[in-house]
Amino acid sequence: MRSDRPFRLDKKIFVALGLAAVVAALLCGRPRAAAQQGPPATAGTPTLQVYSRLSVVDVTVTDASGRPVQGLKESDFSLFEDGQPQAIHNFEEVVAVGVPPLPPLPPNVHTNLQPEAASSALNILLMDFANEAPIDSTDLKQLSASTRTQHFVKDNALRALDRMPPGTRVMVLSMTNHLRILQSFTSDVEMLKAVIEAAPLDLDGNGDVQCVQSDMRNRMVLESFDQIAADVLPIKGRKNLLWMTVGIPAITDPNERPKCLPDYTSALTHAYGLLNASQVAVYPIDANGLTNLTRQSGAILSMDAVAEATGGVAYYNNNNIRQALTKALDNGANYYSMAYIPPSTKYDGKYHKIDVKVDRPGVNLVFRKGYYADDLSKVTAKQGLTITMKPPPAYGGNMKASMSRGLPTAEELLFTVGVEPSDAPPKPGDPPVLGTLDPKLKGKHLTRYGFKYVVPSEQIKFTDGPKATHNGKIDFDIAVYDSDDKLLTGLSQTVKTTLSDATYQQMLSKKEPVQLFQQIDLPPGELFVRVGVLDEATDKVGTLELPLKVAKK
Repeated sequence: MRSDRPFRLDKKIFVALGLAAVVAALLCGRPRAAAQQGPPATAGTPTLQVYSRLSVVDVTVTDASGRPVQGLKESDFSLFEDGQPQAIHNFEEVVAVGVPPLPPLPPNVHTNLQPEAASSALNILLMDFANEAPIDSTDLKQLSASTRTQHFVKDNALRALDRMPPGTRVMVLSMTNHLRILQSFTSDVEMLKAVIEAAPLDLDGNGDVQCVQSDMRNRMVLESFDQIAADVLPIKGRKNLLWMTVGIPAITDPNERPKCLPDYTSALTHAYGLLNASQVAVYPIDANGLTNLTRQSGAILSMDAVAEATGGVAYYNNNNIRQALTKALDNGANYYSMAYIPPSTKYDGKYHKIDVKVDRPGVNLVFRKGYYADDLSKVTAKQGLTITMKPPPAYGGNMKASMSRGLPTAEELLFTVGVEPSDAPPKPGDPPVLGTLDPKLKGKHLTRYGFKYVVPSEQIKFTDGPKATHNGKIDFDIAVYDSDDKLLTGLSQTVKTTLSDATYQQMLSKKEPVQLFQQIDLPPGELFVRVGVLDEATDKVGTLELPLKVAKK
């Protein structure tokens, strides 16, 4: 539903007192650092853009207590390939910094202002429910064990988020019968927790133990590695893949592979190559917690193999996987990045060993231990995930793409919005249901919610009109999704105004913010509500997404 309705500058719409003034000061009171951002992902089947033989090696350095060792110089490091010393290029130390939390807002008030990034490193939390699913879902013992394991993964992920430093950027993926983005990169802990809680488990198993089902799950892991690597390649810097799994011994160790399964060596080395080219370090975390090392030795060795090949660390044999997740986040946030030009120019598929040493006693180094000499510039990788650091821009006054479920927060326009059930009486002419409710939800009990926006007016561009007037045009949008990313309802409103020069100057001098009140009827359930504001004169967009539980009655 869209309406073009003029508004007047009066005390009902523009105010400079109370909460509005506090909000304006909060949103506009400090400069913001630009986040690193590569070009946006594109659809189709692009060729991986790897033009140089320059090879990047990220190294984490920790002391005996596991704390990051900082302040090392390029001259402290020695880098080798196949035992031969290599010249280091593009040396950089990346250090996680303490980021203060944002000032608290009143209850039920939300802002799209995000804390500064604690580190340039990005974190991808992958819940591997496919390999935690039962082999045979008709076996109640298997079903119970699988359900317990997957809930164990979710519960520990939620606990780890509570200990996550402010500004840590995390994306959440789940792997069931397909790889799915639950939430793109954000530092919003409540949003991350909500999508993890709502993530469906994988409890499907057809009982075909040796061949069809096992092969399908193994290929799902390899294809997911390829997919993630291809889609994060345009984003510069290190990415830490926190992979909560039960291991993949049939892929990494031929001795663990039943005869009916194919040889995965080629697909695995291909995945390693893509992950390394995209600066993805894999941190396998054992979803089983405390396990029998003898019985699970194959699974544990497979986790070590993946971590070693990509520069991550494997965590296992510990019921406190919350602690493992916390350690992985910390380990991947502090590192030294260096590059060198491999001496060989041949793409012959041979393995080359990498070694790094540092002139400092008593430290532990973690880095990828080698690579296969494959020409990745000739590899095509189908991009299927929308992995980006910011949502797509608006064009021609249309921010529909920016309102898609699970995308990052847009901060071109900063605002706050209060969201709570509304008892405001209907206005004359209002339809019985406010919003574009899915017809399938007809007859459901609906709860009317109010959305109170506050937008600092100095962010809005007013165009000059005749007789010294100033014109503004702002869109306010709401899109409501369920946990399966299905659009349930929405609301879109365009607000226009024409101000005299005196009124316009008064608004600027007193920093009077724009305020708007919208209402929408919401169905019951676990909802994800995306809210957006667009200045049509500049196509600048602000969005935020928040979880909302609406009761049935």
